[in-house]
Amino acid sequence: PARLPDRPRLRLLQLGARFIGETSHIGIVDIGQNQTFVAPEGVDVQIIVSDGLSAEAVHHNIPDLLPALLDGLKEQRITAGKPILAPYGRVKLAEALGDALQPKLIINLIGERPGGDALASRSMSAYIAYRLDDDAKADAVEFSGNPDIRYEYTVISNIYSGGLPPGEAAVQIAERVNQILTTKAAGNRLERAIHDRSHNMRAAAF
Repeated sequence: PARLPDRPRLRLLQLGARFIGETSHIGIVDIGQNQTFVAPEGVDVQIIVSDGLSAEAVHHNIPDLLPALLDGLKEQRITAGKPILAPYGRVKLAEALGDALQPKLIINLIGERPGGDALASRSMSAYIAYRLDDDAKADAVEFSGNPDIRYEYTVISNIYSGGLPPGEAAVQIAERVNQILTTKAAGNRLERAIHDRSHNMRAAAF
């Protein structure tokens, strides 16, 4: 499992993998403490830190990325639950936690598959999974043609010192989260909404 530097601001709850998929609660381990359980908090955002395919990416990026991201969300008055560390987690873990904890969206900060240059193993991505409510789902179904869609994803990738620096990534993620919550859309549907709004603003200027 990924081990993070011992900094007070980086205290995370550690997910117990055997509890993934519980419908009423998620079993977690508070690092250095006993196992406990969490229930829905009614927050806007739940952050997951997952070593995924590269624990090195977590070690190198999270100390700068996570505090800046939490500050960015707070500045925009977006509430966030206590971050959860998910050893060996994958992208779809966001949906299991989303179903159980019921935030509006989940940010999965996950190490990427190593490749490319010598520093590529330090690269991570932010998978922002928007949990569709009834109104948003109707629009998402119409847009995608998928009647079973429950989540939409926006991805910010290549986060590391040789790509998108962690501090800059935190700003981009917080801005994207604000756009998603405001438009109630993510992924391609969000991009269309941003394009349409920009087009309408330009048209109104003439």
